Amino acid sequence: MKLLTILGTAAMFLVGGGILVHGVPATHPVVEAATQAAAAVPGIGGMLRTLTPLLIDGLAGVVAGALVLTGVRLSQRLLRN
Repeated sequence: MKLLTILGTAAMFLVGGGILVHGVPATHPVVEAATQAAAAVPGIGGMLRTLTPLLIDGLAGVVAGALVLTGVRLSQRLLRN
């Protein structure tokens, strides 16, 4: 069950980050440039070309989650006082 919890959380960050990244047109050139740069790495470029968009989506999901969590905690503190 612990593994399922970890994998489910990671999947939620990837899906949420993917929605955010694909919903902001300005991110497309950034993701494409990063993917092309990763693909140019000798030997492991093919693998990195596949993983780079996933890592960017995951990072976007974690950042968005951290911002939301910060906002919720800040509002809770403000409403308590």
